[in-house]
Amino acid sequence: MKAWKSLSKIKQDAIVGAVLVITIFAYSLFASDSVLDFMSRTVIMMLFASALNIILGFGGLRPLGMATYFGMGSYVYVIMCVRGGLDRTLAIVAAIVISMAISLFINVICLRANDDLTFAFVSMGINTLLYTMVFKIQYVGSDTGLTGNVRLPFASSPSGNFYLCFFVCVICIVLIYLFFHSPFATVLKGSRDNLERLTFIGMNTMHVRLCACMVSSFFVTIAGILYAMRNMGAFPVMFSTNTSTEGLVMCLIGGMYSFFGPILGAVIVTFISTQLSILTNYYQFVLGAIIVLCVLFLQGGLLRDKVTKELNEPAKKGAVKK
Repeated sequence: MKAWKSLSKIKQDAIVGAVLVITIFAYSLFASDSVLDFMSRTVIMMLFASALNIILGFGGLRPLGMATYFGMGSYVYVIMCVRGGLDRTLAIVAAIVISMAISLFINVICLRANDDLTFAFVSMGINTLLYTMVFKIQYVGSDTGLTGNVRLPFASSPSGNFYLCFFVCVICIVLIYLFFHSPFATVLKGSRDNLERLTFIGMNTMHVRLCACMVSSFFVTIAGILYAMRNMGAFPVMFSTNTSTEGLVMCLIGGMYSFFGPILGAVIVTFISTQLSILTNYYQFVLGAIIVLCVLFLQGGLLRDKVTKELNEPAKKGAVKK
């Protein structure tokens, strides 16, 4: 235990991450196709929640419309493959470029007032608008979605698709971790904790938040593309505000102020929504009960970093002295 505590936080995180990666990879070697399909969804949701947490936990904004970029990545990629007949690799590049261009336009609108509440509801409104359009327009499949063989040639099988999703998600999550430990992330946390102070020292807080939103949108778009490959198509539910809410719940349960919090939350929420739902029709009751317990008794989530754990230490020490 002393040896573990003597390690730096980065080394501790590296060891924990390596153990998780090795464990998941080793288990996948003996898993059936149905289990691999569940694991594919889980790792994609890990990436989705981690990307969303860039804005939520470290940016202090409430991204109620992140399903916009998740669905955008899915639909643009599938349209390019099925309707446009593009090569899979070119379709991935086109989906990322188009999604990022639209993301820039939407984020500028959402951050125009540089206010948390405005950002939350404008993003949710745009998300709802796009969901309705996708649900009604026949060209993109309307309510039945758009399906086709959109998997990469070397990842057409359930196992091949899982390993593609797994390694891409691992690389992206590592990049997000490096982003969290960059000087820019420190400024982003400053905008979360004290926006006025950053403004007073001459920092353009809108540009800081815009950069964070663009980074988050990029990784969410990749998660959407992988999800389209997994499902062999794009469906309106990918644009649904329920998808955004599910990502928020993952961060809430796992811990939005911890890097591994959204990853743990993604595992819990995905298991409840896909596996527990097979056993009982009241699986949403279980999820709701967990959310209530976390809000009332674990406001920092199941995983909290050192700073979050010590927020109440001064008050406790003062009580002891009295």
